[in-house]
Amino acid sequence: MISLYKILHTTCHTQWGGLEKRIFNESVWMEKKGHKIIIVAPKDTPLFLKAKKHGFKVYGIEFKRLSMIKDYKFLKSTFYNEKPDIINTHGNKDSRLALLAAKKIRIPLRILSRHNSAHVRNSWYNRIVYKKLCHYIFTTADYTTKHLQKAFKLKGMQIFSMPSGIVEPDHLLGKTKARKALAHKLGLDPDAKFIGFVGRVSKDKGVSTLLEAFTKIKSKLLGYHLAIVGQGTDETINSLKNLARNLQIEAQVHFTGFKEDVWSCYRALDCKIMPSIDINGVPFEGVPQALLEAMICECPVIGSKSGGIVDIIDHEKTGLLFNTNDPSDLADKILQVLQDEDATKQRVQRARDNVIKHHTIDALGRDIIRIYLLHKVKLDKQHHF
Repeated sequence: MISLYKILHTTCHTQWGGLEKRIFNESVWMEKKGHKIIIVAPKDTPLFLKAKKHGFKVYGIEFKRLSMIKDYKFLKSTFYNEKPDIINTHGNKDSRLALLAAKKIRIPLRILSRHNSAHVRNSWYNRIVYKKLCHYIFTTADYTTKHLQKAFKLKGMQIFSMPSGIVEPDHLLGKTKARKALAHKLGLDPDAKFIGFVGRVSKDKGVSTLLEAFTKIKSKLLGYHLAIVGQGTDETINSLKNLARNLQIEAQVHFTGFKEDVWSCYRALDCKIMPSIDINGVPFEGVPQALLEAMICECPVIGSKSGGIVDIIDHEKTGLLFNTNDPSDLADKILQVLQDEDATKQRVQRARDNVIKHHTIDALGRDIIRIYLLHKVKLDKQHHF
């Protein structure tokens, strides 16, 4: 019989992106299996509010530099009172405080989740966090796992690659209907067609590379528009709008802002591009949840050869890969997707099949439960002897 656990998640992040979606979706799945869930996050952030509305027990906390001592004491008190079986941390600031507090309170299972591929410095304090304070590390990409294994000399059973699990929507709009709906929202001709980006709009996502690629082939993309779907800072969005203006593609580039229903956006696109860049030669991207979502929506995908993107896009089998930071190569790959319809359809089907088989929330949940049970067996053996 599977044990039931009280699971507490912490995060210092304040947006609504792949990391926050993962915490929420995983928590809903675990709750359905009978486990109890607690969320500790900055107050009134999207995750905090969604978790509260759903009915999860939530605690608001600042996770700011000036509140470190207060936050640590709050976490120790919360852990002592709630007595969770499992602590899972999801950000740099909360991991340092929550894992230390959890160890002091002797929480039975402590997990650190690493959601991006940025390198972690092998400092004395990071060695404590990654080797002493947590029992296991979950990453979203093989690249991240290999880096951390090398940096901290971790054993195979201490760290696991676990891309986010996708919750497939109950209903998907027909592609033509979705495309016309997006055209209507943007005030465009009903026959307008789209390629685009869906996700957090930030410098590391490489949207500027996509704009430059679009410029190179716009004469061959008659009737096509570029949709940039997602939130970003005013500085980032304004910078990209200025770039579109300078490239003389302003009329074809549309920034939609945050969309709750991303599924219809994927259905409206003839190609979803993930042009993430390396920063100082180091990948930032894990396995992007947006790529998995696009794949399950039967949307063709192109991604840069950066970080965890190569874990999910098998070149010319489930999508196409282009050389990172190379607008010309990306432009060629976009034309390949749009012009070779038969090959594109085959990749789309293989991609969807792969996500359904390996990357649903059910698959992720089962993998996590196995690790919970593995740890319980270890603890039982220790207590027995």
